[in-house]
Amino acid sequence: MRYVLGVTGSIASFKSYDVARLLVKNGHQVKVVLTTGALEFIKPETFRYLGVDEVYLPQEDFDPKRLTGKSTVLHIELAKWADKLIIAPLSSNTLSRLALGLNNDLLGSLYLALGRKPVLLFPAMNTEMWQHPRVQEHVKALNQLDHVEVISPVSGLLACGDVGAGKFPDVYAVADLIETINPLHTKKEKILITAGATAAPLDPVRYMTNPSSGKMGIAIAKAFLAQGYEVTVLAGHQCSSEIDNLLGHPHFHLVKAPTTRDMRNAAVRFFPETSLYISTGAIADIEFDTVKNKMKKESMGESLPFHQAPDILKEILEIKKPHQRVVSFAAETETTRDIFMEKMIRKPVDLMVGNKVSNGLIGSSEIIGFQQVQGEYYFVTLAQIDGPHKLKKTEVGIKLVKWFESK
Repeated sequence: MRYVLGVTGSIASFKSYDVARLLVKNGHQVKVVLTTGALEFIKPETFRYLGVDEVYLPQEDFDPKRLTGKSTVLHIELAKWADKLIIAPLSSNTLSRLALGLNNDLLGSLYLALGRKPVLLFPAMNTEMWQHPRVQEHVKALNQLDHVEVISPVSGLLACGDVGAGKFPDVYAVADLIETINPLHTKKEKILITAGATAAPLDPVRYMTNPSSGKMGIAIAKAFLAQGYEVTVLAGHQCSSEIDNLLGHPHFHLVKAPTTRDMRNAAVRFFPETSLYISTGAIADIEFDTVKNKMKKESMGESLPFHQAPDILKEILEIKKPHQRVVSFAAETETTRDIFMEKMIRKPVDLMVGNKVSNGLIGSSEIIGFQQVQGEYYFVTLAQIDGPHKLKKTEVGIKLVKWFESK
């Protein structure tokens, strides 16, 4: 993607360095446009060291040295080049200028010249400024434009020492939101995803779980969000904190479901309203007979009483309607045709994604599948097994979006 990153005179403007760095690291082309206010806080040269293509000053709009080829007006050239305009952070001054259509610098002119290309705005200011009626009027006016999305600031300790709304989000969250929000992509279909490991508690101190981090579920959620779907993630006890990066997304919903029974209840509740259920969660298969106080070693004996936990996927398949699709993930230590087909026949989902896993604690110390960026995946239907394919988890997410849309 080609992003123009606008930086304005907010005290949080120094965080734009990290935003630019993350976008470049993720393979995007980035050009930076600064306002006069931004120059009070940051140095243009620093962006060049971070790998951006170009950095433009507020009044360079008609500087012939900044143009390429036959171009005559810089803000027009940039508007044609960009896939998306990002302003992060956005000061109250620039927010108001955008809402009123004032274009007395390069960034203001670029905003007007974009037409209906996507614009993402990340305000950051003092709480009283953010809550001022005029500022909120301007926020409302901007959000009424179908190609503009104003991402509300978070609450916390501000640079001025006050505590409240107006804080610039974590830069990793900003990067994730930039990559997954497109105001022009809105689909009515809802996607339900389970992510991370659930826990089987024994007593108030101990529980059993597995090493699943939930990163596959997060990657799939991002892929569907980027295409405009409404996504709900049921996050298990062991789900990466990266999931919180998506909380500012207008189409994202997070439900914490730490135990298998919690996740079962949430899945059964939300599934009837969804078009696609994707079970990436590493669900605990058993439940212990829990006790209210910590069990003493001398009272445990040689075994612990347990019973089978709810089979969430089985219940989902029992209530599935013809228009709904279900995708399951099969994490196995042996990735044979017989194992995959036995699971597919027993629980006939629309698509099964299989992969090999190991926690690195038994036999080889190598961790396979769990917490890794990529792995080898099989795509299984009743008709065939396709794979293995060496893919990143982000690529699996994209592949599932294409599969779902091809249906």
